[in-house]
Amino acid sequence: MTDEWGEHAADWDGDAGPRTYAASASASLRAALEQRARTLDGMRVLDFGCGTGLLVEHLVDEVAAVDAVDPSTGMLAVVEAKVADRRWRTVRPLAQLPDPAGPYDLVVCSSVLGFVDDLGGTVRRLAAALAPGGLLVQWDWERPDDDGDGDHGLTRAEVADALTAAGLVDVEVTDAFEIEIDGQAVRPLRGVGWASR
Repeated sequence: MTDEWGEHAADWDGDAGPRTYAASASASLRAALEQRARTLDGMRVLDFGCGTGLLVEHLVDEVAAVDAVDPSTGMLAVVEAKVADRRWRTVRPLAQLPDPAGPYDLVVCSSVLGFVDDLGGTVRRLAAALAPGGLLVQWDWERPDDDGDGDHGLTRAEVADALTAAGLVDVEVTDAFEIEIDGQAVRPLRGVGWASR
């Protein structure tokens, strides 16, 4: 089995697109928290599909702990190097979800759920790892409703249905932000769902 994403790992952080995306996702996350008068301070976080840890870079100084999970050995090697070089004592790189997972105050999934084989099952497992009152936030590329199964991405309905079916409440699916990648404006979706208290 090839590590398709890992083949991009060495150059990933040097690309302005992923860096801009991570910074925008971080701002989008903070906006979702602010709606509930919440902050990142002291949160236990799961970054599911963490890639090279670009989003972790925006969280690590404020949260209590991060489990950074990615099945790509190449991507995870970059995270492990950052943990060592930057002395991130609160970041734990993992190739898969721990069992049992959580409880987490926050689960983030940046451009990953559109690629999983079982969207509903994955979101249910992530939601089950949330502490009462915890938040799950995902960012994914939008696939138009009329695009059938498409190559990648999720429709707004798929995101909302998966979050709701996982038992999350106050589910909201919106445009997350707009950034330019390779001269083209892109607007990923942001799906938000809260665990009941």
